[in-house]
Amino acid sequence: MKFAERLAAHITPEWNSQYIKYDEMKEFLYQYEQNAPVQDDEHLLQRYFARADEIFFQFCDKELIKINTFFAEKLAEAQRKFENLKSELKDNYHLMNRKKDRSMFKSSKLKVDQDDDEDEARTKLLEESDLKSPRTLGSNSSVSVRNRGQKSSVISNVLSNTGAQTITQRLIEKNRERQQKNKQFRKENDLKLAFSEFYLSLILLQNYQTLNFTGFRKILKKHDKIFKTDRGAEWHKTYVETAPFYTTKKVDIFINDVVNLFTQYLENGDRERAMKRLRVPPFEEKQSPWTTFRLGLSMGMIFVLLPVTILLLIFTYASNNELSFNWKIAIKLYRSPLFIIIHIFFIGINSYGWSRSGVNHVLIFEIDPRNHLTYQQLLELGSFLGTFWFLSVIMFVISAYYNLDYYIFPLSLVVFLLVFLINPIPQFQFSSRNWILGILWKIFSAPFYPVAFAHFWLADQLTSFEFLFADIQFFSCWFLFQAQWAPLKKLFPDSPCIPANNRNLSCTFNVISLLLMCLPSWLRFMQCLRRFKDTSHAFPHLVNALKYATTFFDVGALSLKYHFSEMYESDWESPFFYIWLIVKFIATCYKLVWDFKMDWGFFDKNAGENKFLREVIVYSSKNYYYFAIVQNFLLRFLWLVRLYDIGLKGETYKDLVTTLLGFFEVFRRFVWNFFRLENEHLNNCGQFRAVRDISISPIQMTDLSVIEKMMDDEDGLVNRNHTLNTLNKQNNNLTITKRIMSRHGNLMNLSRRFNTFNPSESELE
Repeated sequence: MKFAERLAAHITPEWNSQYIKYDEMKEFLYQYEQNAPVQDDEHLLQRYFARADEIFFQFCDKELIKINTFFAEKLAEAQRKFENLKSELKDNYHLMNRKKDRSMFKSSKLKVDQDDDEDEARTKLLEESDLKSPRTLGSNSSVSVRNRGQKSSVISNVLSNTGAQTITQRLIEKNRERQQKNKQFRKENDLKLAFSEFYLSLILLQNYQTLNFTGFRKILKKHDKIFKTDRGAEWHKTYVETAPFYTTKKVDIFINDVVNLFTQYLENGDRERAMKRLRVPPFEEKQSPWTTFRLGLSMGMIFVLLPVTILLLIFTYASNNELSFNWKIAIKLYRSPLFIIIHIFFIGINSYGWSRSGVNHVLIFEIDPRNHLTYQQLLELGSFLGTFWFLSVIMFVISAYYNLDYYIFPLSLVVFLLVFLINPIPQFQFSSRNWILGILWKIFSAPFYPVAFAHFWLADQLTSFEFLFADIQFFSCWFLFQAQWAPLKKLFPDSPCIPANNRNLSCTFNVISLLLMCLPSWLRFMQCLRRFKDTSHAFPHLVNALKYATTFFDVGALSLKYHFSEMYESDWESPFFYIWLIVKFIATCYKLVWDFKMDWGFFDKNAGENKFLREVIVYSSKNYYYFAIVQNFLLRFLWLVRLYDIGLKGETYKDLVTTLLGFFEVFRRFVWNFFRLENEHLNNCGQFRAVRDISISPIQMTDLSVIEKMMDDEDGLVNRNHTLNTLNKQNNNLTITKRIMSRHGNLMNLSRRFNTFNPSESELE
């Protein structure tokens, strides 16, 4: 494994330019070594290496100043964050204690009030009984009997009223306590998340210290070995070992303080539980052998079932036998479950790519770094569900061939998917299913909940499944009104699912379908409004909301085209068709620009050598980015192929085209996910995270030893964004040295005579 690939697990791209330029310094030394004068003159060699030393150590000075300055800034930032967290924790702790004291006081006061009410009732009863003298009682017995009845009613009324008030007060107090506990729980969870992120940022700063100190030690040791001197060791002892970035122990103190505060105030003194919450995830996600076996088994079954299904469909379609099912219905019933399964599989590939490239999707999505689905588990889930889909299709076609009850199979498939998602059994990734259900609830409840990155991201995934919502309507309608055993079939003989003979039903069906297709964009529209309410930033939230509002105009124009389609022989003669075409084109351009500029951060004017991209990129090749730009442009405008089938009457063909467009949209979203998460990781462009710098994992001693070994290898270091030329390429000898010279103008005068690497004796003198 190359050095940079190993190192990528410990650094963050935001700080890439702030680390020691180890690769350039190492290349610099090797270039001077290889191009040293070949003369036997010892004096000439000494002068040559002395000049090289001067240039090299001046470059080391600049690197050390840069590292010290950056470390001081980050340390001051950590100090401010720590003070803010301590203040919030203190306020929360005092508030919690006040609430406890108040609740204890109220409970005791309530008990005293109850006793006082009972004593007051008894006193009132006693006073009323004392008003009756023996003389009165003896003079009129009938009045006495009547008064006894009134007394008993008074007693019952007083006691009943007192009991009702007591129950009401208790219910009110319990409701208040429940609300206070919920608020306190949310506040504590927010504090725990903030402390966890701060702890991760401290680990990152600690890694920064370790990596730079190790880099200086190794490069100076290599310098001494090449130049046969001990000046590197002396420079390291004089400057590096006394540098503030190495000598300060404040980061370690902060880490200990965070652990102690978190343990004492947020985990009730349970240090083991606190460390489980704070502990940084392991260096690499360890995959279970059993998961790998199940994934391989499921993938093997898919590789067998895929050609069988294709051959069966081709044979069935090409045969002369009249099948009892309609291909149009079969496509609509099966395509949405297939695309959901493919999307799950694609997300597994996304997770693998993010993990390999250092994009910390775990922290971005705010999921538990110690308990979440790995990429293998996502791939296993997708392949497992895909196996059931293929089996369902095969049974559907075979049952139709033998005139059996075949519509039970697509229904069973959908029921199985829903039961798998919502069943309460604490198995089959129960915590992950709960997480996704909670996110979906907050998406469909927009704008009543604050919007986190996971909410926005999943809602954006839904916008690529607009056809799915129309298929949900068709699926429900078919199995309620049209299937052979549909419960409401007798009520609608004209079939509201395929209402070709009833224009009123047809319009109603189309309007409902179009409204359902608007639902994902409506949810994102409401999320953008909620983000505007929470942040008061018109840009980008209101501008983003307008992007999703273009879908409403698009669907509105499309509905007008459908409604007045009977008035024209073809769509080309309808003015509403051209209105829809213009609206669709504007909406597509709007979304395309937003993809490139806002979601991905491309076409940055400060991109430098990353032409048309952004200044910092994570993935290893620029070709990935250019491919993403081209495919996103083409697939955004792929709806233009629908213009070809306007004059065609074949409904099956149109459904096939819609299905292919749906697949390409799922693929476009799959590619979009890579670069949207990368941009969020680098720039926090959505402002969803309180902590911008994302750490990956702490450096363990075993990892550090591997890194040091790679530093010693001549070809063990590769730049994160592009591979450096190897040392044996003599035609590029001056590349790294000239780069260093160009960056440090004050060194140019010292190095002009060494640019050829073959100075003459007179020049050296």
